Amino acid sequence: MKTARGKKEVSQIREKILESALDIIIDKGLDGLTMRNLAKKTGMTAPNLYNYFSSKDEIYIHIVIRGFEMLHADLKEVYNSHEDKTARLRAMIGTYMTFGINKPRYYDIMFTRPTPKYNDYIGTSLEKISEIEYKISMDIAALALKTASDVIGPSAGDEILTRRLVQIWSLLHGMITLNNSQVMGYVAETAGQVYEKIIDEFIVSLKTS
Repeated sequence: MKTARGKKEVSQIREKILESALDIIIDKGLDGLTMRNLAKKTGMTAPNLYNYFSSKDEIYIHIVIRGFEMLHADLKEVYNSHEDKTARLRAMIGTYMTFGINKPRYYDIMFTRPTPKYNDYIGTSLEKISEIEYKISMDIAALALKTASDVIGPSAGDEILTRRLVQIWSLLHGMITLNNSQVMGYVAETAGQVYEKIIDEFIVSLKTS
């Protein structure tokens, strides 16, 4: 009789599955993630994979949840460690940039690839688990809005705040994407310094909104 796996061992196996699946998605896209390919990469059998996850979509959602959990934790820590509002915003922006550059695989499927999002799972058996990812991503957006609002001031309405959030998000996403694709190096040898100045200029512009 086989002995039931302990919680630690189950957690380690799930971790191995998720990391292997992430590698496949980055290499072959979400369509390239199949239980057969995943079984080959993990050294497991396809039927055994179903003991840990119900489908490749559930695996994908868990990967995205993990990415947003890591990003939210990083941003929350930085937010709570700064009292000065401008310094807090600057640190939050730097933290987002660091996440995108240091964790490119997660950033890619969270923000770059046209992978399924929460709305795609509404009405399906995966709606509840996908809602977890949606809630965390909205918590991040709310934290970003509050941080920007603290710098801009109470006179800024929701429309201005939203526009400014989209502006800085687009700016950061562009810089992260150009950095990760190694294209920026052809335009600016000191990309890091260029990024710093662009961010500083944006923060100054916030105060004049």
